[in-house]
Amino acid sequence: MYSRLPSTYELLEALAAAMPAPAAGPPAPDRRLGGALWVGFIAMLAATLLSGAGLAVWRLGLGQPVPLWTLRGFEALLALAAACYVGAGLARAGTVLARLRHPLRWQATELDRDSAAEDALLRRLARIPPPQLQARQRRVALQLRLWEGAARTLALLLALAPAAAVMAALPRQQALAGTLLWLYGVMVVTGAACYLYLHLQCSRPLRRLVHVLGEAAEMNAQIGKRTAGAG
Repeated sequence: MYSRLPSTYELLEALAAAMPAPAAGPPAPDRRLGGALWVGFIAMLAATLLSGAGLAVWRLGLGQPVPLWTLRGFEALLALAAACYVGAGLARAGTVLARLRHPLRWQATELDRDSAAEDALLRRLARIPPPQLQARQRRVALQLRLWEGAARTLALLLALAPAAAVMAALPRQQALAGTLLWLYGVMVVTGAACYLYLHLQCSRPLRRLVHVLGEAAEMNAQIGKRTAGAG
């Protein structure tokens, strides 16, 4: 007797919930400190982008001279963002060093975690008809291509959008050349971070779900053939 195929969100939730906790990791205080520093980095980065955009509009759009204290404030926000980023990296240094010392052990552990989650979802999909699984797989694959295209487009826009302003301002605005270059660097890093975030939060779960749905459809089709042959 066949079961109902859950919704795509339920499948993603089941795939994430079935993942066991990692065997080893940084202590709880280090995790909390790293999380707080990462939140601080995001906040400082957002403030840096807003202040940089305000400076660009004030100088290039309105044609007004930029006060010196605003430039120093922009540099201070950028320095704080860099400090929070480095601090968040140092808080995870123990885990990173352990992965570098034993890369195969870390990779095998990650593979076992993914396999355990996928096996649990395969057992849940054991009674779903193969055509229904294949239809859902095609729809999820289409959504995956849309997410990946959106991530690449967003990263490209964030990386290239300030380039015109920088190139236009360099010949005649030497005083703001350094600030504009800093802003351009921040935008490039932001574009890369957005692409990585969308990849980890959207593309990777959808790609894993496409793989599980394909395996479930193939296994259920083989089991159906064996059952029909035995009958």
